[in-house]
Amino acid sequence: MNKQTLSVFFQVAVIAAILLVFNFLVYYMPDLKGKTADFVYPLPVMYGFFFLMTAAVLAVLMKINRKNQEQTGYAFLFLTTAKIALSYVIVRPILNKAGENPTEKVNFFVIFILFLAIEAYYTARLLNNK
Repeated sequence: MNKQTLSVFFQVAVIAAILLVFNFLVYYMPDLKGKTADFVYPLPVMYGFFFLMTAAVLAVLMKINRKNQEQTGYAFLFLTTAKIALSYVIVRPILNKAGENPTEKVNFFVIFILFLAIEAYYTARLLNNK
């Protein structure tokens, strides 16, 4: 791995850590205190899952971009679709019990969208880097 690749992974790790700390702080608010007690997946597990998925997607995109830059956008679409399918498998237990605590469902989709935005940002940087 070159220095630029490691820099991207480090940046994503820092962003994920900041988002995790912020998410913990949100659940310390009086209205939301104790809502995480009955979550199917603890917050660090969710962030770890999405961080690993994002790191894997970015690693594959960087490799594809080095070999064939024209295919990077298509690879992003395919990998994002695969990530959505895997995320659906993960979210099914949350959806089944969402009536009891909809906070976890909202939290899952917010985390999903945040990491998707991170992937889209770095993919756009790859595509614009000529």
